[in-house]
Amino acid sequence: MGTQFEEMRQRLHHIGNLSNYIEELFTKLPGNLISDKQRRKMMKIMMDDDELQNLLTGLKDPRPPRFVLVGRTGVGKSSLVNAMSGRYLAEVSDIDIGTKEAGRYAYEADGHTFFEVIDTRGIGESETFDTQAEDSLKEVIRSFEPDAVLFLQKATERGHIDKDIEVTKKIMKKAADGLPLIAVITQVDELNPSRVKEPDLYPADKLRLIEEKAGQLKRLFANAGLEPAAILPVSSYIEWTTGEDGTRTIGFDGRYGMEELIDFLEDSLDIRAAIHLSLSIRLNSVSERIALRFTKVFTALAGTVALSPLIATDIAVLLALQSILLMIIAYLSGRELDFKTAREVLVSLGGIGATGFTLRMIAQQGSKFANLVVPGAGSAISASIASGGTFAIGKAAIAYFLSGADEKELKAIVKQARRDYEEEEEQ
Repeated sequence: MGTQFEEMRQRLHHIGNLSNYIEELFTKLPGNLISDKQRRKMMKIMMDDDELQNLLTGLKDPRPPRFVLVGRTGVGKSSLVNAMSGRYLAEVSDIDIGTKEAGRYAYEADGHTFFEVIDTRGIGESETFDTQAEDSLKEVIRSFEPDAVLFLQKATERGHIDKDIEVTKKIMKKAADGLPLIAVITQVDELNPSRVKEPDLYPADKLRLIEEKAGQLKRLFANAGLEPAAILPVSSYIEWTTGEDGTRTIGFDGRYGMEELIDFLEDSLDIRAAIHLSLSIRLNSVSERIALRFTKVFTALAGTVALSPLIATDIAVLLALQSILLMIIAYLSGRELDFKTAREVLVSLGGIGATGFTLRMIAQQGSKFANLVVPGAGSAISASIASGGTFAIGKAAIAYFLSGADEKELKAIVKQARRDYEEEEEQ
């Protein structure tokens, strides 16, 4: 496990330097391929993309997600955190927050913090949760600056749900206004037939019960005048195997709904917390997300370059642009390419094969002859070909470098990418 985390840290450090790497790539572009004016214009377009800059900001300063957990004793809070990470994490009480109504914890493994939480310790069960206790908890939560409130409810629970929702409503109103409230129905594996723990084998009756539980909770929240951002049923059921060195690995994986929960959190959290979550749990996922955004930015850049009305003047710039896109995506996978290798990979991915790539380049330049008849018409056609080709190359590079796709798969990916681009253009 230690080696795995060391590798992850190295990869995180590598990806965190992405902004500097990109600047170096544009600086190293040969002067005979691209002018200083073109270089500055491309960098400006890239830096003006808000979503891309948001991602890069998150990469520079990621931090563990912070959650307020609301739920009764035995609802499975630690099990949920372990299931989300896919690791057996240590629960560490980092500070004394001075109130018996809540505890603050960090969930860690090998010195890496995955989550920080305020556990409200089943305050719905307490008969002494008065105004003074509410005010104390409010100050604790506000100083914690959480990203979201997770309301946890056991799937087999029948009573007290309305009371727990009322307590949550008070917390949201006093200390967490404006934060996403995510209702998580835990331990759905315990619904009948409880002997079936494999999510892929859940029978129709069990799936129907899960759906009914979600509907019931939605109605109870509505009755209380509270609307969660999502109601997500999950099972955190994992059987852990302990190795000779004491480390625990997953022996049986009965998790259900965990991908949907993590997806929702990544979309709902502060970007720094969302990036940390992705980097800690699904490293390739965040790499793919960044790579796809770069693909879209470079697709737009390729169209801008190809609008040049001069025949053949944009080929060198377009090749340089697509080479940089390839190098960025390779970098996200942990590899670095030089321009020569990038051009070779580019030609290979372009067809897939040099012939297909060359024919498209000729077709792109040939379309500019239409400018001699209707000024601007050929450049518009050329821009569409350049953009579509760049988008397909980016998608192929993501599949190749980040997913390990083989040549047969790449051909299908390129064809589908072209179709997707054309459909998007028609809309």
